[in-house]
Amino acid sequence: MSYRLREGAPDALRPIVPGLVEEALAGIRRRAETHSGPLDAEHTDQIRRAIDTAVHAFLDRIEHGRDAPRRDSLLRTFRSFGASEARQGRTLECLHTGMRTSAAVAWRRLARTEALDRDHMATLGEALFVFQEEISSAAAEGYAQARGDGVEALRRRRSRLLEVLLAETGTEPEPGALSTLARAARWRMPERVAVALLYEDDPEGAAPIPPQDVLMDLERLEPCALIPDPEGPGRLRSLERSLRGFGAVLGPTVPLEQAHVSLARARELGELVRSGVLPGAGVLRWGDHLTELLLSRDTELMAAMTRTRLAPLEGMREQQRDRMADTLLAWLESGFNANEAAERLRVHPQTVRYRMRQLEELFGPGLREPAERFGLELVLRARRLLGPSGAE
Repeated sequence: MSYRLREGAPDALRPIVPGLVEEALAGIRRRAETHSGPLDAEHTDQIRRAIDTAVHAFLDRIEHGRDAPRRDSLLRTFRSFGASEARQGRTLECLHTGMRTSAAVAWRRLARTEALDRDHMATLGEALFVFQEEISSAAAEGYAQARGDGVEALRRRRSRLLEVLLAETGTEPEPGALSTLARAARWRMPERVAVALLYEDDPEGAAPIPPQDVLMDLERLEPCALIPDPEGPGRLRSLERSLRGFGAVLGPTVPLEQAHVSLARARELGELVRSGVLPGAGVLRWGDHLTELLLSRDTELMAAMTRTRLAPLEGMREQQRDRMADTLLAWLESGFNANEAAERLRVHPQTVRYRMRQLEELFGPGLREPAERFGLELVLRARRLLGPSGAE
């Protein structure tokens, strides 16, 4: 494509560049004050230089065509500008606003000069559009590269912080080191936390997107997340929504310096999920499964206690022994109410009464003693949780 002004016209237009740049800056300032607050002096100077460079480069373009000198240098300049904006945590909105405003101002001013023939209006307008796209694309490329590098660096810092908080580095952090790590990871240190171990429910599902204040690392041997202030309103629901295809076992809430304790408790609960003792759907909280954790803590001890307490059932066939054990547990859990026990078992109340008469003959008067009932209910609950083979 060929688009050139009359010879010498670009040189005649260069004196208007400073005013054009300031007019564009004024538009950027107005937009920034409305949306994000005033620009600081350093940022303003960076934008001014970028717009000035772009306008002069465009005048070179319309004088020399696409063979204008320093084109590669121009693209490197705007890649660098985009990268700088990313590293400062800003967007490219100021650049886009500046490009739109300066293009509009330039178009109005060029249209009022004799340097631009009417026949060239459409061609030059297209050239202006193409030039803007080149500049914006270069800035976006630099922005994306820096942001990608920054995201990866931040991910590594947050993973390192998580490792230290879980006391897996092998050494205690020096005083002040934890605060330094937290600042580098852009993480506010809370007073209380809980650790969740994560496991994949749906291999085809997307990766979790946790809230910004949650430290999560899916590349660990044990993928996990550290949740600040887990007892806060809506926190558990928010965590469940963010997991998307992952389940979790959540340890107890502890002071920040005891995060490793929450991790250890989460591992205990996770073992029950892995062994099939507990279902693994959604988020399981350690505090909701204390009974199961207690009954499964020492299976050898529980098996010895089960053999002793349920010895009167030893001579029965396996199927009959299971029915009698289930009936006895339902009767104990329902407060000796045969009708309620029958509802739990989905049998007729008379069936429960008949079985209980047999059980009272087998266990004797001790069946009515509180200590005996407590021991029986304990081993029968363990039997139901772990299965007959796990509790005997």
